[in-house]
Amino acid sequence: MNATDSNAGDGTTMDLVGEAEIRISRSFAAPAALVFRALHDPEHVRRWWAPASRGQMTRCEIDLRVGGSWRYEMRTVGGELVGFHGTYLEIDAPHRVVSTEIFDPFPDAGSTVTVTLVEHDGTTTMTQHVVYPSRQVRDMVIATGMEHGMRESLRQLGEVVGGLSG
Repeated sequence: MNATDSNAGDGTTMDLVGEAEIRISRSFAAPAALVFRALHDPEHVRRWWAPASRGQMTRCEIDLRVGGSWRYEMRTVGGELVGFHGTYLEIDAPHRVVSTEIFDPFPDAGSTVTVTLVEHDGTTTMTQHVVYPSRQVRDMVIATGMEHGMRESLRQLGEVVGGLSG
């Protein structure tokens, strides 16, 4: 990934901002309420969250309320179980959700993720602003190859949103 911006021509942009932050944006040809549903309804999340080339989602639990929790797990193509979880801090449906995100093996390296959905003329732009506890943690996450998986997941999300709006 380029140190300041990455746009692979897939409609997703990823920027490093601040000392320990990443901003990811992508637009969808659908209303914000529909994108919000695809992002937070377990039935739909199961279809897009795990990058198909890397594994399959095996667990999706969402208690979408302030103070509620979420948990996602996937079985990688190599057989490893990978889990993430967090707590919802703020919810303003269908415009904004703030939550924590913790990768199970690194409980002290959690992030805060703010997802905003802005609708204009039937197109919704989703922006994810991820704040890590340090630059080192952010750079470690990037080094895992997360950008490729994130792009694949967002492509899959676009397919789910397209199916819901079509």
